[in-house]
Amino acid sequence: MDYRDEFIVAARYGLESGTARQLSRRYQKGELVRVRKGIYINKETWLALKPWQRYAATARAVAAENPTAEFCFETAALFWGLQVVGVPSHVHLATTSRGHAGSRGPRTSAAAVGPSGTTGLERVRGYGIYRHSYSAATVSHLGLQLTDLLPTAVDVLARGSFTKGIVLADHAISKSRFPKLFTSKAALGEATQGLGSEAKRQRVNYVLRFADKNSGSAGESLSRAQMHLLGFPSPELQCEFHDAMGFVARTDFFWRDQGLIGEFDGDAKYLQDEYLAGRSAREVVLAEKRREDRLRALGFAVVRWDWTTANDPAKLAAKLFAAGLAPLKNTAMRTIHQRLRG
Repeated sequence: MDYRDEFIVAARYGLESGTARQLSRRYQKGELVRVRKGIYINKETWLALKPWQRYAATARAVAAENPTAEFCFETAALFWGLQVVGVPSHVHLATTSRGHAGSRGPRTSAAAVGPSGTTGLERVRGYGIYRHSYSAATVSHLGLQLTDLLPTAVDVLARGSFTKGIVLADHAISKSRFPKLFTSKAALGEATQGLGSEAKRQRVNYVLRFADKNSGSAGESLSRAQMHLLGFPSPELQCEFHDAMGFVARTDFFWRDQGLIGEFDGDAKYLQDEYLAGRSAREVVLAEKRREDRLRALGFAVVRWDWTTANDPAKLAAKLFAAGLAPLKNTAMRTIHQRLRG
């Protein structure tokens, strides 16, 4: 795939039209966004993209500007389809030259137009470039040169927090959620031998020991990692419940001793067509209520939370406390958490 077709490339435009001046005029009129030097895109198209999409498009613009660019770390993970929490601030590139390593700020820009002097990009985040002194073999995937899947995964695990690492690791080993490229804990463990230090290997292996292929979504993985670090007892995942009428539910979390069911509610369940299955959002909410009523009728308590709560340890702890769940005593997780984040 030639990602230059996604953009208006000044060099090619000049060859085809005889001059690139029209691009400069359109840029000055506020019609185009300059993503990278000589790489343009229609402003309306750019503004319509979500942050992750703009990040990916910025990386593709880098490839259009420099076809030999080799992507690594979170950028490579994105193009492999691995789940990464949050949008990185930089596009990550590998370079064998120490002199070229380092970060550069965003170069995405638009011309100021109209009496207000605004560009339209004031509230739109741009993404810089971070070149890492990193010698690694790359493979072609989706028309880009990326570090291979396993090295990419362990590189990201070695760099990030425990919670973000669990999200990625759970996804990487899940056949149901990552069907074409899923891997195993053992394969990821072997890939840690390519890391530069024993400390990094230990860091990744700690994440892998906790990773679980049964986690149903990124939000569930994040929640479970937060519970672990907060010292709450480990829940059972994806338990099935039945009543006299038959199947009731497969739940996200279940604390058997406490008779407590935990459910993570992502927005996708209520907003995306693939999850609505032809139903309205109201119908989905009513179905969830009936499902929860049947679980409560079986004698279980049910606690629910969303992304905002999962991202905030204090809010999640308060939610679980209120539901009657107490942390284990003498947990070592807080100490481990501090070390992993350092």
